[in-house]
Amino acid sequence: MALDAILAAKRAELAHRKTAVSLEALLARCEPSRRDFEAALRAGRPGFVLEIKFASPSAGVIRAGGDLGPVLASYGRHADAVSVLTDERFFGGSLARLAEARERLKQPLLCKDFILDPFQVAEARLYGADAILLILAAVDDATWRGCAGLAQRLGMAVLTEVHDEAEAGRATALGARIIGINNRDLRTLHVDLGTTPRVSPRIPADRLVVTESGIASRDEVRRLRPHADAVLVGSAIMGKTDLDGAVNRLIYGVTKVCGLTRAEDAVAARDAGATHGGLVFAANSPRRVTLEQAEVVRGGARLEWVGVFVDQSPAEIAVAAARLELGAVQLHGRETPDGVARVRAAVPREAEVWKAVQAPDRLPLRAETGADRVLLDGSRPAEPTDSRRSMSAPAPLGGTGRRFDWALLADYPERAEVILAGGLRAENAARAAALGTWALDVSSGVEATAGLKSAARLGAFFAARRRLPGRGDAT
Repeated sequence: MALDAILAAKRAELAHRKTAVSLEALLARCEPSRRDFEAALRAGRPGFVLEIKFASPSAGVIRAGGDLGPVLASYGRHADAVSVLTDERFFGGSLARLAEARERLKQPLLCKDFILDPFQVAEARLYGADAILLILAAVDDATWRGCAGLAQRLGMAVLTEVHDEAEAGRATALGARIIGINNRDLRTLHVDLGTTPRVSPRIPADRLVVTESGIASRDEVRRLRPHADAVLVGSAIMGKTDLDGAVNRLIYGVTKVCGLTRAEDAVAARDAGATHGGLVFAANSPRRVTLEQAEVVRGGARLEWVGVFVDQSPAEIAVAAARLELGAVQLHGRETPDGVARVRAAVPREAEVWKAVQAPDRLPLRAETGADRVLLDGSRPAEPTDSRRSMSAPAPLGGTGRRFDWALLADYPERAEVILAGGLRAENAARAAALGTWALDVSSGVEATAGLKSAARLGAFFAARRRLPGRGDAT
């Protein structure tokens, strides 16, 4: 659906709505916003605007059913601000959804619509919006000033959307404080993530830049972060059956909380930002669980589950993998590549095999282990060893609080595919995240005592883990 057609329909709809109530009557019912949209996004580093979007002209139905409950629960835990599509005809939104979000969320709310008249600004505020979207491709300068001026009177922020360098210049000249760079061309619907890096340099450093459209992963957020202070994401997460998992992957990246022994800890890990949960079956671990206990823990939260084993038989590992529907089995023993192959042959086809290795002085490649992924763990106190022993010796079974020399990752060719473990905690989570590994694996760093996780430490770890240095940051 071309932008011109949408705007024509919106003007007709607006003319009809204005016959039912006057702008003055709407304003008489409005109270100023008390939620600061700009401050919320600046605090995020990067800020995440998560969008409630059930349909679009380009994608059709994105999320069936229209139930806001699960969406608001997930967004309420993790978003810095929430965008609500209110256009009904083309995006399946409504002002009623905006009002429901207002009742149930504490974050600032953005009314996402094709706003062409101050009347819509008053409507948005009445239904709970703290910010509005003004698309420069849809409004002239006079309309922008009229709508933005009323928004300012109502204590609302304005997200001014641009797509190219010329519009960025317009937005800057108009005095827009928050400028959104839409990676989608609204006239062709083509998405190009190169738009943000191209347009961002035209925007003064004191303005807040939001990158919009086409962003589907934390890796893309990482690449865009030098050019934007915040990201707006909707379709990529709203279309997922496991919405919580999609939000956690986007904001925090892939993260396993290992050594879970209680169902309530699994819930706390999921709510904090985890994507994976680790169940330890090694006899010598204080975090060991039986199969029966593991079933209870697993039932506590929807996570991708990983079983951790040390020198256990392929048959025993296979029983656990099948019974618990594990997404991966993690081998912490002296398994050779042949041993890894025997485990792979025994477990269900959909289960990956991960090999944990010590990393005292050399990082082995995946092919050397025979595994699907390599987990690099903190080593025991250094001792002379050759590369073959480095690969095959059992890694410490998690929770040691030790980490290896992360400088070894600088020239490691498989850095983006490995799992980083060992000594992770809130104090080094941001640095670990910046290394660019596939996942982080945390255990003792989020515990109150061995095997018992701390909700406060989980929260602190993930708050640090989500941060990415970028535009406007020194670190």
